[in-house]
Amino acid sequence: MISIKFSKNKIRLTKIILPVLFIFNLRDVLFPKNFQQDDIAELEPIFFDRLICAFNYGDQHPLFSSIIWISSRIFEWPEYIVSGIIILFAVFTITLFFDFLEKLFNYNLALLGSVLLISSPIFNTYTVGLKQYNFEIFTTVLCLWFFQNYQNKEIKNKYFLYFITASVILFLLSFVSAVPIAILILFLFKSNKKSIILVLSLIVLTIPLLDNLLSKLSRVSNGGYWDNFFINTMSFSKFLESFYFLNQLFMKSIFPIFPHSIFVLLIFISLITVIFRRNEFILFSFVGMMLLYVFSMMKFYPLGGGRTDLLFLPFSIILFLNFIDLIFSKSKISSNHKIFSYTAIVYLLAVMFTVSIYYKNEPISNVLADVNIKFNSTNEAIIVTEEQSKAFLYYSKKEYGYGYSPTGDCGVKNNIDNLYISKHFEKVEPFSDIINYPTAILVGIELPNTIGQLRIVSEQLIDEGYMLISEKTYEGSLKLLYFEKG
Repeated sequence: MISIKFSKNKIRLTKIILPVLFIFNLRDVLFPKNFQQDDIAELEPIFFDRLICAFNYGDQHPLFSSIIWISSRIFEWPEYIVSGIIILFAVFTITLFFDFLEKLFNYNLALLGSVLLISSPIFNTYTVGLKQYNFEIFTTVLCLWFFQNYQNKEIKNKYFLYFITASVILFLLSFVSAVPIAILILFLFKSNKKSIILVLSLIVLTIPLLDNLLSKLSRVSNGGYWDNFFINTMSFSKFLESFYFLNQLFMKSIFPIFPHSIFVLLIFISLITVIFRRNEFILFSFVGMMLLYVFSMMKFYPLGGGRTDLLFLPFSIILFLNFIDLIFSKSKISSNHKIFSYTAIVYLLAVMFTVSIYYKNEPISNVLADVNIKFNSTNEAIIVTEEQSKAFLYYSKKEYGYGYSPTGDCGVKNNIDNLYISKHFEKVEPFSDIINYPTAILVGIELPNTIGQLRIVSEQLIDEGYMLISEKTYEGSLKLLYFEKG
């Protein structure tokens, strides 16, 4: 009796310690002074005049954009509220995942699997950022947890409606969440009438949004950024080459240290292990991983894309734990499962002390402190490279009242008359407006040992008769170049 009580207390304590360690590891990058430009792009709905505009702007995450819009009507700096929600979902994910693994395997393997999750560099990075990806991984874990508790008859009738509601909300937070929800529906079809009611309810509630989901998949497969993240099926040799390479990238989302190429074998071995040892929860994860490969081959969904891998990380960790549990149970030291806890603790400490959490540092406010007095000047043109334009406009509006303003038709416009945005790797057009100014200020980012848009525009200004007078470098490799007409 005392042993059971001690075990329960240990589990409860672990559920608290894991999220605390996770947050502690992120302490230096949480709630940055200025969010980086990719995250700021998510905040544009703040400046729409109607909620429906934000919902439509959200594309594959309409509810997420709506939450951003609503937060802006209540709080002065809504990005920190949104960030807090994302962090909260990360904590829920860790807690539910440990609970699921502890019931599926044992305490020691659950600790190891949870450590692999909280040390994932992708999970860490997108807990800091303002993207929807943490909602996706939460959906995967919630579906696994719900199915496990349903099979164990721990889900009461009243919770079915709650789960239906949660599934619809999570789907609206990110359409990609349809993947684990669809797998759950597949497995619930084998159950009783109650599950069929749940299945039919989920299908009915999501049908109106299927067009948007299919449209999103179509845009991904039409080419562009994700082209290199699809498994090549043109020939068997190209298939093997791309399959190995993309799985190597996928494993980097889990293991931030050690030679990643070695761990690619874990995926193959873990998938094969399912043949020898499986249950419905292992099969659930197996189906999830196989769907990832099928979608990649069909050019519907990227493999090894980092942030897009988050949805599938729990599946891969579960299959990995299933493999080592099978091997360990066949060995002569099968009684000493504590080795997994020791391994987890050592691994977590190694990651925390050797791996820095990546989040791009771009404090544009430091630049704005020097530039804002030039807004709407008739003597100076302000040129901002495209990658910094959204952050420039957002923080200009929030801090100085200039920048974005609504147009009244679900659009926004720039209300700084002398501001010009330089498109990526293109010369500023029309340049004829800029050369009417006797001086010009160029703002952008220039990483060490690189030549980017900042230098392209700088050369264009020099070709038009401007002279580079001064150059100032800020934290995060941001730069301000000041030109005068020769």
